[in-house]
Amino acid sequence: MQSDLTPPTEAVPGPLSRAQRAHTRLSWEIRLARNARCRDAGQLTLTLFGVPEGFASFLGVAKA
Repeated sequence: MQSDLTPPTEAVPGPLSRAQRAHTRLSWEIRLARNARCRDAGQLTLTLFGVPEGFASFLGVAKA
């Protein structure tokens, strides 16, 4: 005889198949759209330390 106090057993979902995992992934178009920077955002400034001034001038990124 089974006691009424035992909790019901719940089915544990197994690992997803390759097709199921692929279905939940985002496409590259959606990923790029989510990560895109707004066109009206300000100019991005990047500071590189340790770059020789002559090399920075050659690249055209020397500070004026």
